[in-house]
Amino acid sequence: MIISKLCSCNINGSTKKIYNAPIYTDVKKIMTGYGPLPSSEGVINEVNWGEKGGYRILLGFGKEFCKETIIDKKPDEYWKYELSNFKSHSFFFITKVEGEIWVEKIDNSTHRFSNKYCFYNRNLLTLPITFLFVHLLWRGLQKKALKNLKTIIENKNQL
Repeated sequence: MIISKLCSCNINGSTKKIYNAPIYTDVKKIMTGYGPLPSSEGVINEVNWGEKGGYRILLGFGKEFCKETIIDKKPDEYWKYELSNFKSHSFFFITKVEGEIWVEKIDNSTHRFSNKYCFYNRNLLTLPITFLFVHLLWRGLQKKALKNLKTIIENKNQL
């Protein structure tokens, strides 16, 4: 079973800057933690990052956390990526997470930025845990990450 969550916001800036920011900005500046969820600790082993099939290893909980792979991309419009190979036992309830990002131009400088995460639940017994995690914790982390990303993009000095 898949549990999904979509968040969106309007961001002022160029299409290219908004499109590139979530992939090329230091993940530590975007994923800054929420409640019991810690901040990202960075990445290692980037291989063709930013290209379809490219991947990197995300750090969390003081060690390798998971592998992030770019599955698809449409320049200045869409990214799809997957989080897999979780090393932390605290994510025992899911097998993978797919993320999607859409950038839609509203007017000359305003864009609608949408981000959707799909959590692939491990089995029926872990479904309540996955549901609660996505709707109580991840939603807050996702909203905070969007707020951070918006601030970074709209403040030219931070990119």
